[in-house]
Amino acid sequence: MSVNSLFAPTTTTNAGSVASSAASAAANTANSSNPNGSLVSATTFMQLMVQQLENQDPLNPQSSSDSLAQLAQFDSLNQLNSVNSNLQAIVSDQNQATLGSAVNMVGHSVQASGNAFGFSSGSAANLNYSLPSNASSVSMDIYNSSGNLVYNTNLGAQSAGTQSFTWDGTENGGQAAPSGNYTFSVGATGSGGAAIAPSTFTQATVTGLSTSSTGAVQLELSNGSTVPLSSVTNVN
Repeated sequence: MSVNSLFAPTTTTNAGSVASSAASAAANTANSSNPNGSLVSATTFMQLMVQQLENQDPLNPQSSSDSLAQLAQFDSLNQLNSVNSNLQAIVSDQNQATLGSAVNMVGHSVQASGNAFGFSSGSAANLNYSLPSNASSVSMDIYNSSGNLVYNTNLGAQSAGTQSFTWDGTENGGQAAPSGNYTFSVGATGSGGAAIAPSTFTQATVTGLSTSSTGAVQLELSNGSTVPLSSVTNVN
């Protein structure tokens, strides 16, 4: 009888397959107890290593350096997971603190990045925007709550910086626009004919607060729009 036959598996099952099957079974158990897909616990990791060692090929065992490398990798990933959890907790605490501070804005008028505005029939609406560079031609389009264009005009050439347009509520057909929520867009071209991108601003009263899917604080405005707190440029 050869030496190899003394250590050969008593069945025809390949030792590597046994190890793989055992590891898969242990991994499935870990996944079933960890439905969120986060990093497995230290206990589960050690169970996987023990299964791997118990079912390895005795003629080709895993080296100690490989085992140490796996332990080092798991420790590094575990530390990164802990850091990520701590950062998420810090961000959550900051968002809660910001939400508490933002409560003071309710009832105040703010200006923020956006293009929505509320209009009352018989009054005028001041629409603010900013040009990144000098424009040879600027156009203003105004839409009702259904998205239909109700007014448009060419404002001619304008300089870079903050600009404002006052709409008296007259539609293209000459009739007075009804009260409601509207939006506006500004188009502009530079001296060379290339399009430039103006920034538009919404002005309205803060009626409430909410949070986005990421936990960021948002302001609910009287013109029906919702804007991130970070986009506010002025508070009155």
